[in-house]
Amino acid sequence: MILLSKAYGGYAAGTIAQFSTEREASLIAQGFGVTSAGPVTPGAVTTTEVVGRLGIAAAGSSVVLTNPKITVESRFIAYLSNSGADATATSITRITPAAGSVTFTLNAASTGVVAIDWMLLMVSGELQPN
Repeated sequence: MILLSKAYGGYAAGTIAQFSTEREASLIAQGFGVTSAGPVTPGAVTTTEVVGRLGIAAAGSSVVLTNPKITVESRFIAYLSNSGADATATSITRITPAAGSVTFTLNAASTGVVAIDWMLLMVSGELQPN
């Protein structure tokens, strides 16, 4: 994970985000941020990335990811990456894509910050490169 000191890919400066190891190393080398132990900053995210991690704050049960590549026909892989840390919110029950955004909904309100790893697989029948 990386604590961004400058805005990048739609993520605001001051946000803790997670990218591929290679991308994070490149961003750190370019002065965009520093390594962070996390957790990911909870709340809605706007990005142009096709893979990432977002967080749901304590007492939350859903989060919105905004991305211009997303359509109502988009397909995702998503899972809770720290579900063992929350005994209440244990699964994603709904992934609802719309034009320009997707909402990830949990089975219950979380008792702490819950992280969701996600990947945009398909847009309008086209597989997305990683």
